[in-house]
Parts: sequence; C-alpha cells; structure tokens
Amino acid sequence: MSESIGARLRNARLAKGLTLEDVAQTTCIRPEKLAAIEADDYSGFPSMAYSRGFLTMYGKHLGVDVSSETRSMEGHSAIHVKDYQYLKNAQHGPLPEDAVAPRERSPSIVPLLVFGGIILLASLIGWVLLNVRRLGLG
Repeated sequence: MSESIGARLRNARLAKGLTLEDVAQTTCIRPEKLAAIEADDYSGFPSMAYSRGFLTMYGKHLGVDVSSETRSMEGHSAIHVKDYQYLKNAQHGPLPEDAVAPRERSPSIVPLLVFGGIILLASLIGWVLLNVRRLGLG
C-alpha cells in the first residue's frame, strides 16, 4: 500500500527537522490545519478549495509533489453546508420580536451641500474681485 499524502508531508517535514510551528510561521497556515493535512483529515476546512490551496502550499514548502492529490480533490464535495460551524451555532426559527434588522443607509446629502457651498463661495469671491477691479477700488 502506498503512503498517503499526509504521511508523505509529515515525513518530509520531519526529515527537514521542522516542527508544525516552523512550517506555520513560514506558510501562514495554522498548525492545527497542517496537522489535519498530515492526518488526511479535511473535514475541518470550510471547503475543498481551501483544502486544495493549503495542501498545495504545504507541498511546495516541503518540496513534495501533491498535484495528483489536488487533482483528485477537484469537484469533490465531501464538505456540505451542514458542516459549517457558524451554521451549526445559528439560531433556528424566527427572530425574536426585539431583534431589529439593520436599516440600509440612504446616501447622505451633506457632501453635496458642502460642495455646493464651496462653489457658491468661490463664485461670490470671484464676483467681488471682478467688481473691485472694475470700480477701481483695488
């Protein structure tokens, strides 16, 4: 039986003398996600796209070819909506009566008024300057 991709990655990491924390610091993948990849357990990832991406990054970092495994994950839908943690913790049923839905904000008229005021003020200053020169007061 051939070695799983997780075992190959773990063996490559150990052969380089790296800890999960070392790899996590370099790849910006959390150590628990790296441990899950090494255990071939992708159930904790939000989607298979994340699994493929992290597996690819981890493989590149260690110099292990993971392309056949990532190709086999394409189109794979082992993780379903019911697996998302935030949905598991969501309240079921109607919202309580005291819950208020956020209102959409309408565009503010204040910037338009400020801009109009600036244009009006500039026009007034221009008119005064032209009249001062015309009357010979300046």
